[in-house]
Amino acid sequence: MKQSTTNVNSSLSTQLKLFSSKFPKIPKNLFLLLITLLLLILFTDKNSAFSIRDVLVARGGKRTASGGGEELVQCPTWHPFQCPNSECIPIKYLCDGSPDCSDEYDENSAMCTAAIRPPVEETVAFLKALLQAHGKDFLEKLFGEEARNSLAGMGGVDKVAVALSQSPTLEAFGVEMKMSPSELGRMASVLQAIASSDENSGFTPNEAADFRFFVQKLQETGFF
Repeated sequence: MKQSTTNVNSSLSTQLKLFSSKFPKIPKNLFLLLITLLLLILFTDKNSAFSIRDVLVARGGKRTASGGGEELVQCPTWHPFQCPNSECIPIKYLCDGSPDCSDEYDENSAMCTAAIRPPVEETVAFLKALLQAHGKDFLEKLFGEEARNSLAGMGGVDKVAVALSQSPTLEAFGVEMKMSPSELGRMASVLQAIASSDENSGFTPNEAADFRFFVQKLQETGFF
């Protein structure tokens, strides 16, 4: 190994002397630059090349270009979704029935349900608009006594909106909101009545009309 290194150094020295003798009038700064480039050519690994995997290497929970370790890089446009464990996968792989994140987060039930429901922010705005238009106890007709005073007994508007967004079914919503079986059964009946324009929903025609579009969205996405 030592003999090999000696041969390389001898060869390099010979090349530099030859280079210097042929171009004696080259300015010193340019000469040093050319020597640096020559060294890079001689000692750079010719087998190294760009790899997609290099872009996806995880460093400290963030995407970083391998080799640097300091420059933070977002998931690339062709793999834009970042798994919690820092892997990057295509958007089309989300909620397709086949796990692609190693922790299977891309098939998370709550996330996949929220993806097909109205956004939480819109649901919050909708519920607040209903309470503003019909009174702070209005949603008691749907959720029961705990919904009085602007859903205070259920944790507030935001909590209910999140549960409506990510609960796959009415039963799952009931568990998250700690509803009793009787409250859940009543809610199911009211939702079905509103969706089918049944006058026995407990709401006036105008109230039911205000609620119907959102209720139909819940029905279309398997909530009830």
